[in-house]
Amino acid sequence: MSNKTAIFQSENNESAPQTVRQTMSVSLDDDGTPVVTFATNRGKGSGGQTIPVSEYQEVVETLVDYAENGIPEGAAEEYSPAETIRRTIRVEDGLVSFRTRSGKGSKPAKIPAAQFMEVAQLLASTMAPVTAAGEQLSPAAEGEDEE
Repeated sequence: MSNKTAIFQSENNESAPQTVRQTMSVSLDDDGTPVVTFATNRGKGSGGQTIPVSEYQEVVETLVDYAENGIPEGAAEEYSPAETIRRTIRVEDGLVSFRTRSGKGSKPAKIPAAQFMEVAQLLASTMAPVTAAGEQLSPAAEGEDEE
């Protein structure tokens, strides 16, 4: 039995929103924490983003805010996923890039600027299913089922 719950099934378009649809899932990390994982594009130099479900709403709200109000310049350090976005989000050569975590091996999400609002809105539309999937996977939910 798989410990992942796919949010979107397979679609073959390679736009950033479609890549999110193809790759988004909720699972438990090594510590048993429900996390949502998605990629915004494929290929070298970018990677999947992994965010605790408990921090997903703040992450999505942060991305929507930047999509609506623009992206300032800043520097990257160790922060929560939403704060990491605030500090790493950039627009270069028509691509919006950001990270949800820092450290060795973390790769940025890269989204064509013209598709950034669509991706932010798509992620916002997944708030309820991601939260529900995280609740289903969390150890506390398993304990409630046994009572």
